[in-house]
Amino acid sequence: MAKKLTYYDYLRQEMTDMVEQLELPDLCKQSLKSRWLDQVVWADKKAEECRRWHYRLRLTAIVGGVVLPALVGINFQLGKDNEYFRIWFPYVPFALSQIIAVSAAAEEFLRFGDRWREYRRLAEDLKAEGWEYLQLTGPYRYKTHEEDDSPPPLPRSRMSEVSVEDWKALKPRGENNESTTHQDVYTLFAGRIESLIKNDVQSYITTLQQKQSKEQEQIKQMLKTAEQVSTDKTLFAQHTPAPQLPPYPAANLPHNGFGAMGLPAQPAMFNAPGQPAIAPAPPQMAQMPPTAIAQPPAAFTPPPAPSTPIPQPTVAQPLTAFTPPPAPSAPIPQPTVAQPPAVSPPVEQTAIADVNAKILASALKLRGMSTADGPDGGNNACAWTVNKVMQDAGIRPLGDNPNYVPSVLDALQQRRGQQVSRESAKAGDLVVAHGEAHIGIGLTDCCSRVLSNSSSRACFVWESDTDFDGYYGGQSTIYRLKS
Repeated sequence: MAKKLTYYDYLRQEMTDMVEQLELPDLCKQSLKSRWLDQVVWADKKAEECRRWHYRLRLTAIVGGVVLPALVGINFQLGKDNEYFRIWFPYVPFALSQIIAVSAAAEEFLRFGDRWREYRRLAEDLKAEGWEYLQLTGPYRYKTHEEDDSPPPLPRSRMSEVSVEDWKALKPRGENNESTTHQDVYTLFAGRIESLIKNDVQSYITTLQQKQSKEQEQIKQMLKTAEQVSTDKTLFAQHTPAPQLPPYPAANLPHNGFGAMGLPAQPAMFNAPGQPAIAPAPPQMAQMPPTAIAQPPAAFTPPPAPSTPIPQPTVAQPLTAFTPPPAPSAPIPQPTVAQPPAVSPPVEQTAIADVNAKILASALKLRGMSTADGPDGGNNACAWTVNKVMQDAGIRPLGDNPNYVPSVLDALQQRRGQQVSRESAKAGDLVVAHGEAHIGIGLTDCCSRVLSNSSSRACFVWESDTDFDGYYGGQSTIYRLKS
């Protein structure tokens, strides 16, 4: 079976047959085939090759740019539903983004689109000039009297630049002009073909030089900018590390009688009107000997124990949160010092509830805050954001490294917090995602809604359920801050 001819083989064969039929010497025929016909086929083939590559690279960049956002959205959704997809599917958008970048860079550097248009113009100019010569039309129709009167050969795309006087030189001058033959105008045709090829080469070199000059200017500008940055000492002076939340000095921590507990004093809650001495009473009672209990402060008259027959029961009613020990004369066999610890748990619970209220208020206040100043430009700023809320609430930062979730979790587990169940969780509790990968602040009881940093938006706006909408593939742990 005979091999099917390509378009370029067909073009070469047809043109060769036509050249062979011309009444020209063999040398002229060989020159036409080696110079003009070879350039026509080469330019046509290069134009088609550049066109294909231009379409491939451009379509890859365009279609990939349209598909990439959809893949990112699918990746986010599948990551919550299927663990298998969450492992390998993120590589698909990454690979596609690299393909788009490589396609755009290759097209920008190799300029297939510009080269395609240049080769196509050259091929069409050569074809048109050859057809005019073969058919003896245009400038090859008549003999000219003087060769110097003919206009300078130009590409057909620039023929509009030839003046009217130049065109008159190609028109017949009187009745003495005779019809010409291919041999008579062969030299004119050969000269015009060489001019077309020469102009194309010069145009290509000029464009290349202009592009190289532009690139050199850009390189010089980048080097100049880099030198200015490297010699500018103020840039290094302005550089600051990741923000660290300063802890409260020990001297500024209010003391309310609980020693190492370090609970902030709450004068408005513990020193309410009518109960001026209740707050300092527990530590005093825990340190006083039994004999000193008989001398209560002047501002406070303890009620008698329920077993003593004192006919004044109304005095014992206002103090529901504190039961003082009976007087030494009362016949109570239990030691009176054992009673004050019963006052401590309600006070501690009240203080913790107040801490939760402060955290919740600060979280709602800072909601929508930009976290671009945090680690990785806000991409990994969940712990940093939580400590920002702590700072606004007047609470010491959590963790030796306040920007690292495991460090914050270690502080909660060791001394600063206690783990609570979902049923007993309150607004203001801290919610740590599965795998210690994220942390947020509960907005409601049971922490059914959690506010945390949004990595994609670099903003404190992500509101999710307790398990962060299943994004981290497991159940979250809830901690309540004690101090």
